[in-house]
Amino acid sequence: MHRVFGMNATLSKQIITIDPVMAARVRARSGQPVFDKVIVHEASLNGKSIGYGIVDDVPGKAQPITYMTLFKPDGTIADIEVLVYRESYGGEIQYNTFRHQFRGKNASSPLRIGNDIENIAGATISSNAIANGAKKIAVLFDELKKAGKL
Repeated sequence: MHRVFGMNATLSKQIITIDPVMAARVRARSGQPVFDKVIVHEASLNGKSIGYGIVDDVPGKAQPITYMTLFKPDGTIADIEVLVYRESYGGEIQYNTFRHQFRGKNASSPLRIGNDIENIAGATISSNAIANGAKKIAVLFDELKKAGKL
């Protein structure tokens, strides 16, 4: 998070329970299920919130991909950070050339391969997984903001 929000940012985290109604809304809007709780990391500077991050796992070809979607307070994606990539192929999703496509997008953005996100040749499964996961987390972030939980 410091890479995106600066070394002077203070980091904290909170566990937020996702009720069944919110989970159903996220699934309806994103096409992806969510867990019943989420850990939201917050970056602040001088007591003011400057960003958030939510860690998630998505299925890769054989192993899960652990990534974090980082948000500006207004809900736009600041960046995607691949935290653990366990596959032998497709690691190019970690490169800026792929991740930059998500910046500035939000819950209303399609976040779909072949639409507003370009695939990486040889990393089709990983590209789709991150795009689908980012859509789910962007919608979840939007729902949490609307519910006053952030």
